[in-house]
Amino acid sequence: MATNPASSTTFEQAAALIADVWHHEGVGSEMHVGDLAWGVFHRWPSALDSLRLWPLDAGHPEALTMFDGTRVCDLVVRPGDMGLEAARRALDWAETTCREAAVDGESVELRVGRRIHDAPLLRLLHDRGFFPRSTGVPAMSRSIGVDDLAEPVVPDGYEIRQLRVDELPQRVRAFCAAFPDDDLDVDAYQALRSCPVYNPRLDIVATAPSDTSSPPSGPIAAFATLWLDTHNEVVQIEPAGCHPDHRRLGLGRAVILHALRIAGELGATSALVRHTSNNLAARALYQSCGFNTACEHVGMSKTLV
Repeated sequence: MATNPASSTTFEQAAALIADVWHHEGVGSEMHVGDLAWGVFHRWPSALDSLRLWPLDAGHPEALTMFDGTRVCDLVVRPGDMGLEAARRALDWAETTCREAAVDGESVELRVGRRIHDAPLLRLLHDRGFFPRSTGVPAMSRSIGVDDLAEPVVPDGYEIRQLRVDELPQRVRAFCAAFPDDDLDVDAYQALRSCPVYNPRLDIVATAPSDTSSPPSGPIAAFATLWLDTHNEVVQIEPAGCHPDHRRLGLGRAVILHALRIAGELGATSALVRHTSNNLAARALYQSCGFNTACEHVGMSKTLV
């Protein structure tokens, strides 16, 4: 049986499980604590019920799922036989939930994970009829040393700094302009800022030159939010973007480099970022910030009838 999905304790236990799995699997891990925070809070409150932990016999969690019945079922499994048994139970639930969401008995695709590579888990999924997807979400990484980070180049009139509380509506508008197919609102961003792993020092923006309509500084032109796993000293960028009106000025690179410097001051020794495999522009941006591809594993899918 899964735990109560809406409790704060569930989130904290999930973060601990993810950090523990990262300790064993590193950059190839299914999730970082930043994935957890962003996945749960940026669609707040609708995503609260998507998080479930899967313990065995009332013990500590052996697996977790993030699944709302219609999207990818993220699956994190602790290595070992107990984790695999918890994964079986989680997959039974996910398949049932997905079938129940189907309209008029139509077939429906269930996607599990984004970078499955553990051999026993792969065998379990294959045995249940899952197959690798053709595209994935590659992970890129780099080490962090304050002395080896390039100095951000900021265009004249722009400023890079920490996000202010009174700028949340601007920050949301910049995100929605950069990612028009995604959703974010001010209430969700306020909830995200209350997340236990959120650090305001790692929420960075670039502001445009001011004008009479938006004193004392201009609108938010670019942004990068980073999440630090203090147990493993690895920070994740999620998300980073630039308003379409301010692209091709180097602002995306500048906010990322600025944020990485702060992450290094806070104890991060390495950084992680991910992008969809067909987003060549994102890959080029992250390469310009010193990132290299470290994991290209893909998720699995199955057609349910």
